[in-house]
Amino acid sequence: MAEPASETSAESHPLPAPQGSGPDDEGRADGPTAVTSGADADGEAFTGTGTDEAGPAHDVAAGTEPHTEPDEVDSSTAVAGTAPPPAGSSGATASVHAQTNHGTMIGQWFEAVQRHSGAPLPPESVERDLSDYLPVENEAELSVLLEENRALVLVADHLGSGRWTTALRLLTTRPGDPLTLRRVRRGAGDAFSAEGLKGYKRTGWILDLRATGEGVPASCDFGLELLQADDLRDDDSYLVVVVGREVWDRIGHGAGTLARTPKAPAAAALFMRYLQSAGIADPQAWAGDHRFNEKLPQLRPGQVKDWASTLVRAEFEYRSTTGQGTESGSAGFEAVVKAAGKAVSGWMDVLTDWHCVPGRTSYDRNYLLLASVCDGEPIDDVNEKVLSLSRALGEKGQQSVRLAGQQGPGLIQLARQAGAELLPDGRLRFAGPGFAEAVVRYFLLDRPELAKPFMKWTAQLCVKLPTSQAENLAERLAPWILHHAQAARSTRMLLVVAENWSANSTLQRQAHALLVTAALDPQIGELTRKAAGSWAERQNSAPLLKTLAAVFQSVTPAHPRRMLRRLGDLAGSLDERAQLGATEKAEVAEAVGAAIDALWGDDDLHPQLRETLNTWFDSEHKGQQQAAASAFMYLALQQDELGAPALLTGPGTVPDWVIRGWRTALEAEEPTSLARQACAAWLDASATRPSASDRIFSTLVRAVHDTPTDHLRGLRFLNMVRLAEHWLTQGTAPDQEDRNRLRAALMQSVRHADPHHRPEPEGEPAGD
Repeated sequence: MAEPASETSAESHPLPAPQGSGPDDEGRADGPTAVTSGADADGEAFTGTGTDEAGPAHDVAAGTEPHTEPDEVDSSTAVAGTAPPPAGSSGATASVHAQTNHGTMIGQWFEAVQRHSGAPLPPESVERDLSDYLPVENEAELSVLLEENRALVLVADHLGSGRWTTALRLLTTRPGDPLTLRRVRRGAGDAFSAEGLKGYKRTGWILDLRATGEGVPASCDFGLELLQADDLRDDDSYLVVVVGREVWDRIGHGAGTLARTPKAPAAAALFMRYLQSAGIADPQAWAGDHRFNEKLPQLRPGQVKDWASTLVRAEFEYRSTTGQGTESGSAGFEAVVKAAGKAVSGWMDVLTDWHCVPGRTSYDRNYLLLASVCDGEPIDDVNEKVLSLSRALGEKGQQSVRLAGQQGPGLIQLARQAGAELLPDGRLRFAGPGFAEAVVRYFLLDRPELAKPFMKWTAQLCVKLPTSQAENLAERLAPWILHHAQAARSTRMLLVVAENWSANSTLQRQAHALLVTAALDPQIGELTRKAAGSWAERQNSAPLLKTLAAVFQSVTPAHPRRMLRRLGDLAGSLDERAQLGATEKAEVAEAVGAAIDALWGDDDLHPQLRETLNTWFDSEHKGQQQAAASAFMYLALQQDELGAPALLTGPGTVPDWVIRGWRTALEAEEPTSLARQACAAWLDASATRPSASDRIFSTLVRAVHDTPTDHLRGLRFLNMVRLAEHWLTQGTAPDQEDRNRLRAALMQSVRHADPHHRPEPEGEPAGD
């Protein structure tokens, strides 16, 4: 749910009416920094990992959810129960409006990549999505329809209808052995053909057409394709399509009998289910209160989930702060309802009133903003940091700095003015759920012209903080940056922050996560992917280039050919980067190689990866050759269950591309560390696995000599000698004598295979 529009006083009307300011039916959010909380690009709220280590997470959507992420908290699901945060935790760790779950969300974005790739949906993901499932009212009818036709269309013209989770529920409850669940792999706007599903036995397919602007060409006879169920029946498989009304009306001709709309259960029942799952005592009392039950019927299921989550947080914070109960009719009950109402409305009235207090100075405002950025954590050199923030925002004058001596308000007074409490350990306990994030959101809405300098300053602050605080702040900052990029239709801030963080060992992971998230975002994903390709060719920061290699690898399952091309462009452009030293170029090339190695775990990508490597092996660009060699060395290090090289375990002769991989590695000016490791692993396997010895020797010998031209044969031979010598002195298996014997046998094989080798006459001495 996004913010309800009605922002009447929480005192007089704690739970505002849910209309107007949420995302519309096309999934757009109002305002440049509006938060689409708990919703995907279709606007449908999702279920699943709604928790963090601190307790119930109420905003499981960090920014805007990608259309490739199909999870929904909707009419058919409820959030899993979680324990409340530990006593003493301060700050708004999660809320309806707080974008604090970015770390959790990154994992979900990566899952989205896998889903888009057509890979089997992880069982744990499906189980999470269906936790505390609450059936749609017409589930029995939908089940019969799917069983009879092997295909079903779940269509809705509004948000949060429960299409995805209903599809999961139906497919996981089919008679017989469990189905392997897969999302149909297709690009947005591409045609659909049921032929592509043929041959996958006992599979539950989901074709996801929920995203804004999604669809298939009207001319592709989509309805007729759905009616061709013979192949699905032969494979004992099923297909469920989740689609919007407008798209279905355009493409579903002839298949209307397969389409149904999930009928949501009562919102009050869903509300109580969420509360019960979270461990709230007497959920019926809360749902029965007039300030809830009058509004619940107007809410979409995702909004119901957010209201319940906010109530859970407010109830816990009240009990942990006061030590008092929240039974129906008690003062605690009333206090929790009021706090939840303020949080649901985004604290807008509270913050507006605070900013309007006569005499409020810029220093006061910046202190509150800084405290909220730090999420209530203790702030070292708080006055200096406030001054730094003031300068970043372009402020001058006496009101922007703290007055000397005791002329200005102290920290306790500032905290009280902000509705917070300063704890003995230096932390701030804010007014209620989501308050810290609401402060930042208020600032971004109120001062949009200051968004860029504020985010640059905050990104730099991450670099200066201790590790744990830096990581937490970076994860909170990422959604703000994404919202800014969406509103500005610009990736400039993404580049500035990613380059800054990539150069910091603590924040490299956050830089990678930020760019992957942006590359998959339904609003700026295409813009980001194009920009990242340009950065890979033009930027000269080695840390950023290594981050980009990891980003391209992460996004490859969703966009295989394009991302592999990006990796190739990155490696190929290294030759022209005069600003980078040889060591930096080698590190970037190795990062590209590591990306290929990571992708090798996806069997479906093997043909494209082999094609890519073969192209790089023969490239005129030294950078691509280096990257290809690094990638191949990583693959050469992989072993089967018996300890033999995995690349040699297939039947028949050794594939040509394996020979070419070793040849490329041997044509480097000198062996890399990876090459030494890989060769040592192969020679260890040759010594300990006699059955693999002949194939290993044959592969290495062919890599030195089996080539149409011989102008680099001497270099390959020299590097093979170097690798064997390194193994001789550094290897551990078997003993020294056996290593000497094996090395001598290898060298003899290499020399005898040389077409220019002249055998020595029998009986004559070999030399002086």
